[in-house]
Amino acid sequence: MQKLSFIQPHLEKRFLLALLIVAGLAYVFWTSSRYPALDEKAMMSGAIQLEDSLSFEAKIALTADMSLAERVFYSTLNWVNTNKKGMTFGVLFAAAFLTAVPFLRRRSFSGRFANSALGLVLGAPLGVCVNCAAPIARGMFSGGLRAETTLSAMMASPTLNVVVLTMLFSLLPVYMAVTKVALSLLLILVLVPLICRTLPREALVAAPEQQAQTPWSAAELQGDEGGESIGAAMLATGRLFLANLWYIVRMTVPLMLLAGFLGALVATLLPGDAVLGLTFGLLALLVVAAVGVFLPVPIAFDVVAAGALMTAGLEPGFVMALVFTLGSFSVYSFFIVAQTIALRAALLLALAVAGLGVIAGLGAQRYHHWQSDRALELLLSVEQLLFRPAHATTIEGPVIRSDDADRITLTAQPHAPPSGEGDTPFRRREARGLGIDKPLEFTMRDMWPPFWEGRSLSSGDIDRDGDLDLVVASTERGLYVYRNDGQGRFAADPPVSEPLAGLPVFNAALNDLNRDGWPDLFLASYLQGNYVLWNREGVFDPAPQPVPNRDNAVLSLALAFDDVNGDGFLDAALGNWAAGWYRRVPGEESRNRLLLSKGAPLDGSVFADLPGIPGETLSVLFSDLDLDGAADLVIGNDFEIPDYFYVGDGQGNLRAITHGDGLIPHTTTTTMAVKSADLFNDGVPEVYLAQIAGRSSGVSETLKMQPLERYCDTIADAGDKMACETNMAIKRWYKAGNNFDPTYAGRCADLSGRYGAECKAMLVKDLAIQRRDPALCKLIAADQVIPRAYCDIHFAPPRTIRAAESQAAIPQILRSNVLLERDDPAGPFTDTAGPRGLEIGGWSWDTKIADFDNDGWLDVYVVNGTWVPNEVSPSNLFFHNDGQGGLVEMSGPFGLEDYLMTAAATVFDIDNDGDLDLVTHTVNGPLAAFVNTAANGATAKSITVSLEDMAGNRDGIGARLTITYAGGRTQTREVQSGGGFMSFDAPRVHFGLGQADSIDSLEIAWRTGPPTRIDGPIAAGIHYHVRRKAE
Repeated sequence: MQKLSFIQPHLEKRFLLALLIVAGLAYVFWTSSRYPALDEKAMMSGAIQLEDSLSFEAKIALTADMSLAERVFYSTLNWVNTNKKGMTFGVLFAAAFLTAVPFLRRRSFSGRFANSALGLVLGAPLGVCVNCAAPIARGMFSGGLRAETTLSAMMASPTLNVVVLTMLFSLLPVYMAVTKVALSLLLILVLVPLICRTLPREALVAAPEQQAQTPWSAAELQGDEGGESIGAAMLATGRLFLANLWYIVRMTVPLMLLAGFLGALVATLLPGDAVLGLTFGLLALLVVAAVGVFLPVPIAFDVVAAGALMTAGLEPGFVMALVFTLGSFSVYSFFIVAQTIALRAALLLALAVAGLGVIAGLGAQRYHHWQSDRALELLLSVEQLLFRPAHATTIEGPVIRSDDADRITLTAQPHAPPSGEGDTPFRRREARGLGIDKPLEFTMRDMWPPFWEGRSLSSGDIDRDGDLDLVVASTERGLYVYRNDGQGRFAADPPVSEPLAGLPVFNAALNDLNRDGWPDLFLASYLQGNYVLWNREGVFDPAPQPVPNRDNAVLSLALAFDDVNGDGFLDAALGNWAAGWYRRVPGEESRNRLLLSKGAPLDGSVFADLPGIPGETLSVLFSDLDLDGAADLVIGNDFEIPDYFYVGDGQGNLRAITHGDGLIPHTTTTTMAVKSADLFNDGVPEVYLAQIAGRSSGVSETLKMQPLERYCDTIADAGDKMACETNMAIKRWYKAGNNFDPTYAGRCADLSGRYGAECKAMLVKDLAIQRRDPALCKLIAADQVIPRAYCDIHFAPPRTIRAAESQAAIPQILRSNVLLERDDPAGPFTDTAGPRGLEIGGWSWDTKIADFDNDGWLDVYVVNGTWVPNEVSPSNLFFHNDGQGGLVEMSGPFGLEDYLMTAAATVFDIDNDGDLDLVTHTVNGPLAAFVNTAANGATAKSITVSLEDMAGNRDGIGARLTITYAGGRTQTREVQSGGGFMSFDAPRVHFGLGQADSIDSLEIAWRTGPPTRIDGPIAAGIHYHVRRKAE
């Protein structure tokens, strides 16, 4: 065997075998235990509940009726249980290290600081707590490594491990995390060598009697030409490892048990409530630091415990001291260092850790109070300021310089404090946790369109208290109305009464339709028509007012609102829908309609039927696409019926764009959502069309799929989970329409209550479709109105498509979404979805475009549709705008994944903290809330703007707002009501500003009347309300 110069001669085989033991132990521990466990802790760190004062989990629960002795005893056992794997590894690894190191000719560098750096390199990857690292340090020292190396390795393992650092930066303020890392490096690379300099020379390297005894003779070192056999080498190495293992066990395990007992005793005696109530002071800080140095906690416990204590209200100086001292040293490591190296080394190291913890605590407390004072000063300087025209104010700040200055009033309200950081920028929870307690409403009839397609969500300020409320449509109870308390908690209105309670409502859109300053509700129901529910000073009138649609209309599944004719009142576009699924080409009952106001609240008496081929319309959007000041209209249809783009003239007239115009290359086929926005901050809006691109091959790699068997697993509410599992059990055998297996008809007898009755009705409908026999529809029970309607409408005659209509239609594509983009607002569009990263090629349903991380660039959130035709459930997808012209799927890193199929979402600032949150309406699942916890690490800034237009429609729907900031950068937003799928977002405009503290100007191009310009500086972190008086 080739000789290795750095190994004792003729012992290469023994060294390699010892090295194999070291590597094998490390691999098994790291891959099967340590790093998977740390990854779990990192994933759950914000939600970990500490069950014992020294452990993550309590193997034996500690109860209030236990005596002090019992609590200490069981806490000690819990500590041993928590640390058993790490301690076992530590002892085995120490023995293996002690076996391998003596074979090396050279075991250290000549300089103290270099040896400490070596310890850092060896210790950081270990991933064990300081208690488990202590035996390893013992093995290193006994193997001949210097004190600097062993001490640095012991300190680096728990403090500079990459997973622990990830938790540190995710759970705690950045300044605390940076301080811990910096002081840890100072301790390891500087103070450890200086401490060792004070030690006697004989203490820096193990004395011969302390070092591992080399089981070879001088004759063995001389060797022979043939070398040692592999068998002999294995036997010798094994004997040496076992001898070293017994040595490490004897020297460390008794001290380990003693340290666990002492730690449990101190932790049990600590009065928890008194600690939280401590007034900050130097003496108290010294005590806290001393306790932190003493307690033998497991790895990552310091980070989780500090985060929990900070949440509970412990002073930041105390928290910082514990962040540094807990886990960096302990009574057990003190014992090992004193036993192995010197008592002086143990005392000085403990004092160094405690001293740095005190210094860190003092600095953190001072820094925190300085930042708090600054924040208070800022808040007091802007709270409820009133900005008036330039010639009527001397206040420095926003100045209104446009010709309408006398009519403009600007008020300001600071954003609330951030809602707190989390593991990801968004935290998903069931909306019940916020008070949005709508139950899961899903039965057999929901396994056929349109009932499987969800219900609408609408956000807006119902009571004009400045907080955004929520309305959820229901086909069971008509409506659910939830009022926001201003802090992101909601309270439900009393259930609505008849006749509203009996309406199967799909859409409920908040808009001020009569210009009285209160947002009304426009309702669209299945088979029973459309209605307006007037808002009487924050309370909805219980008597809905009918708004006529087509006589034979089935459902307005899509709605949009804008002032199309410039009379100051909102008009409405009705996207009508008839049957979907098997009847892909509807009749005239599905023709879309424009309701016009004509100087008074719309009542359906003035209307225009939109030209083109009637389709199953799923999305309708008003937007000024050509920037001429007038509302244009986009219609998104399902299946083969083409989408339509209409150009508005501002007088209520709409002209359809045709294929011959050459403006639009193509649209999607099964269009589910249409949105427009200035995605790339160039002042010209893009149009995004999302569809169900059901590929049989080449499915986009961005899609994330989950088996349906796991669909209900994550639902927390017991009632919702039971309903979900009931429906999933039915889905396993029920295939609708032409896919139905008639042999399953007997299954209905196994279902009880409404399930059984609906099952029979649905199966008769399916048989009628399979047999193409409309007469069978009459066999459906009279009380099963919805299944009977499914059946009858399926057999209604389709409309014949004329050749001229087909030739004028804009082409459609399959397999991907479409992003229409152009440089000239009057020029032709091109489809850039592929190069921009938005083609997807899978399931897309409702779509939201907003700046979700306040970095100044609009992102795209696409929800994943309905599960009924699927055998897997794809996750929602989030495409983050990289600011360089691309969008990258990052739903996982942002915390926006959800494998509960989702039909609709509304985006609004739930807690008024300046970042955007989401509420989603899942299918066969509860409503979900995605609370924005830390946009850009809680450092990115924003402003929000709401409009009150006394001269036009009250909420400024259709207005375009443009800001200039940061040396000429611009952003533009349009106030929209509609688009997407069955969702209506509050008319509150949000601009993320990145790190900018203010904007230079705000321009408002109202839907009617001259524009308004407000010059800055206009401070960030504030909600601005712009009110324009009537002329």
